[in-house]
Amino acid sequence: MRVFISCDMEGCTGIVHGDQLGPSGYDYGRGRELMTNDVVAAAEAALAYESVSGVRICDGHGTMRNVLIERLPSGCELVTGPASSRTLCQSEGFDDGFGAMLLIGHHARAGTKDAVLPHTWVGSIVREVRVNGRVFGEMALNAAIAGEHGVPVVFVSSDVAGCAEAREYLGDDVRTVAVKRAAGPRSAICKTPAETDREIRLGVLQGLQDLDERKPFVVPGPVEVAVQFHRTEMADRGGKRPGAERTGSHELSFTRQTYMDAVRESWALIEWTAGDHPEWLR
Repeated sequence: MRVFISCDMEGCTGIVHGDQLGPSGYDYGRGRELMTNDVVAAAEAALAYESVSGVRICDGHGTMRNVLIERLPSGCELVTGPASSRTLCQSEGFDDGFGAMLLIGHHARAGTKDAVLPHTWVGSIVREVRVNGRVFGEMALNAAIAGEHGVPVVFVSSDVAGCAEAREYLGDDVRTVAVKRAAGPRSAICKTPAETDREIRLGVLQGLQDLDERKPFVVPGPVEVAVQFHRTEMADRGGKRPGAERTGSHELSFTRQTYMDAVRESWALIEWTAGDHPEWLR
């Protein structure tokens, strides 16, 4: 069995502020190290499980060139490179060859109370994403990609609020590790890397042991997606994309027959709305 890891940064150990999140931030180098530490812990634990033959890791944060490949153990592959070169964003490279998905360093959806750096996909553009009428964050968006292939999410690491969101969508029994608890939107009470390393490794092993009991998170078609933007002019721009229907002053909607087609169009619409590629799309 092969395991797929979709990783983000905002939900990683010790990450609390924008200065850690991108190349222009003075603390970005340490942010990359902290993210890579959590990913390595998950990957090594997965590879230690007897039925796992390999791990593919998708770097799903910002420029999507954050994980330090030289730190990854043998048996791993890394999907790296900007979202402008992808169609599945944080799950690029997922296919029928995987038996389990792990979500490492993911965060709570936009608008979540008592969460560290909550947002959905692109915080500067997107206020809310609804799928068949239900508000989705990034964890649900990615879990449903795995679900389309009949594959469950067996482990999630995040902050306390993100772990609660994971249980809301994936079931109360999904294995989670909370690496921090918000003290504000850009501050947290954080566990140390030594502690979260141990907890992530144990949680991944327990999650893989639970694999036969986990059900995929499936979104049945046809699938209606509504994307609500922060500003009216963003919806004006996005509305020029063929097939997008204006359903509110800040909102665009569309329908596709399958979830995979819908999630691809969702990301394409956000990229279209962004216009000239900002740093995170280059």
